Parts: sequence; structure tokens; C-alpha cells
Amino acid sequence: MYVWYFPMALDSVSTFVRGHRHYWLWAIVWTSGPDPDESTFLGVSMSGDHGITKQLRPKSKYVFNETTVLLKSHEGFFSTRQGLELTKKSGGTQNLVTWDQLTPEARTSLSSLFRTEVTANPPLQDRQYFDILKKAYLW
Repeated sequence: MYVWYFPMALDSVSTFVRGHRHYWLWAIVWTSGPDPDESTFLGVSMSGDHGITKQLRPKSKYVFNETTVLLKSHEGFFSTRQGLELTKKSGGTQNLVTWDQLTPEARTSLSSLFRTEVTANPPLQDRQYFDILKKAYLW
């Protein structure tokens, strides 16, 4: 699971309140095995503007070098929620920080954070992580 943190979101909190602090988007890249050199790309699930979006074997125009799925953050057309979607455009990459690279203090902070807006809670928290994996499963 890859996650992106947005300090300010466009997501509507209510009919009259637009935007709030702390917003997380995530994508799960499904492969045939854990070894990146020996596995093949099977699909992707991502937090979309209307819930979870799943794509089994995306078209080649959405995959770079057969190893990298191309995603972009966007605001939904009919909703005011942010989400991820597949894109044909190749853009920049971000540095990858793994859970183990975080300091113990950062892991504790992310694990214990609780906000009333569901999208404001890190998807890597135990109470969300396995539920997201289950709902995002492609098969």
C-alpha cells in the first residue's frame, strides 16, 4: 500500500463547509509475488472520489515500463472529494519512505491519531489497514 498525505483537502465536510486539514489517499499495487524482480503487475486498487476504485490489469497506456502504474490526484466531477485515478501522463515521482524507516515516534503518532473525518486518519493504522485491504481486494 502506498499512501499520500495532503495537509489541506478539498473534501467537503458538510454542505456548507468545504475543505479540512489532514487528508490521505492510498493505492494498493497487486503483484504475483513479493519479489519485485520476479513478480508481474496484476492490478491496482485506489481511493477514488466515490470510494474504492479497482482496476485489474490496467491498459498499457496507464503503466510505465511494465512496472509503474501512473496515478494522479484529482477532484471528482460530481463530488467534491479528492481521489486517485489512472492517467496516461508520465509525471514526477516521490521519494518512498517505508514504515520501517519512520522513527518510533512517527509510527506511534500515525498509529494513534484519530479524527472524526475518516479520510483524515492514516490508512496505515491497524484499525484501517486490514479493512482497506479486504475491501480493495481485486478478486
